[in-house]
Amino acid sequence: MASITIEKIIVPYENEILCNWKQRESKVVPKFMLEFNGPGVSNGYGFGEWMAERFFRENGYLVFANNFDLVSKKSKYHRFTKMIETLVTPMRLQSFKEAIQGLDSRGYSVENPDLFILNLDTCFFVEAKKGKDKLREPQMRFFYLAKEFLGIESKLIYFSNESTNIHKEEILYNFD
Repeated sequence: MASITIEKIIVPYENEILCNWKQRESKVVPKFMLEFNGPGVSNGYGFGEWMAERFFRENGYLVFANNFDLVSKKSKYHRFTKMIETLVTPMRLQSFKEAIQGLDSRGYSVENPDLFILNLDTCFFVEAKKGKDKLREPQMRFFYLAKEFLGIESKLIYFSNESTNIHKEEILYNFD
């Protein structure tokens, strides 16, 4: 059993924005998402990631959203993956990849987070959630491995329609 403490940032949103997202209103939904016709669109697929990207950009960060892949052996996201990899030593990166392969060989999956956030002072991974959505064990494993091997922290951003203020808390997660 492993554990990791993660900062959870709770950000309020108005239900009207989510309703507009689900109805695919062009004033809310980015053009590339309007063209997406995959599963979950009517349930708000992509809403949390979009809100998180907007939140961090408004706070002065550069955001890589769903266009990097540090887990797969073969990935179509070379450009941003390579940019992230330049932030760590080759030895750390190799250890990270070996740890993922070791877990995979034992039947444990590891999942890339939604976002990579950076500015001149810091960088971190982010998973976006809303409603009853919870952090899953493959996501926790990535956060743990990123901290242990890459030296990069991770955060959970949670969008709540019941909260009125942005606040932060530390959450301890235990997982296999």
